[in-house]
Amino acid sequence: MRRWCVFAGWLALSLALAQAPPRPAQAGPPMEVDLELLATDVSTSMDRGEKKLQLAGFAAAFRDAAVIGAIRQGRRGRIAVTYVEWGGERRAQIVLPWTLIDGAAASVDFADRLARVSPGRLTYGTAMGDALWFCADLFGRGGYAGERRVIDLSGDGLSNRGRALARVRAEVVRRGITINGLPLVYKDAVEDETTFPPDQLIRYFIEEVIGGENAFVEPVRSAEAFPAAVRRKLIREIAGAPRPDRMAESRP
Repeated sequence: MRRWCVFAGWLALSLALAQAPPRPAQAGPPMEVDLELLATDVSTSMDRGEKKLQLAGFAAAFRDAAVIGAIRQGRRGRIAVTYVEWGGERRAQIVLPWTLIDGAAASVDFADRLARVSPGRLTYGTAMGDALWFCADLFGRGGYAGERRVIDLSGDGLSNRGRALARVRAEVVRRGITINGLPLVYKDAVEDETTFPPDQLIRYFIEEVIGGENAFVEPVRSAEAFPAAVRRKLIREIAGAPRPDRMAESRP
């Protein structure tokens, strides 16, 4: 059984909520944003150092001037982001709630709160279908209305529990939500039944996981490449730019 490591998965919820709260959307109709981005991950198969590395990579990306610039260049100049951790069936939780990012200060604040999170451990397998179902229902519940809606899924294995992934993916895409992938393929191969060669895992993400308008995968081929891969992925998602293929290579 292969487990997954968290983004968004996009942790210690009590610690996250103890930090300064995000600015809520104004009362009344939902605030229009260019993008509602839901980052999701799970951390059962990674040691603590690897989990912290990934959290630091996401935090660094939201501090990056190019990411902040991409947000500002949107039609409205703002996006909403949330971060979710998940594992097996019915093992999902919100780590950081929907947060408005409309400039450098808000983006850095989100990064700082993410960097202070302590990685969690949600066990009982990899229920990717359950995770996508949970995440899809979060859109529209944070006081924001995104022109585009994206679920960012990162991991190092295959779905092996819960709802049928194919059915859930079809329903999520039917709702107009895009699913993008960040397969982690930098681990050394181990001779056991949980090993998934890089090409196999990348192909699985392309054929079985991602879906929707302009969906793509961004493979991470080394631990050192993780921050740069997240940065490229976020810029592409925020800009909403299509590519002729569905895969972008990550290199150190």
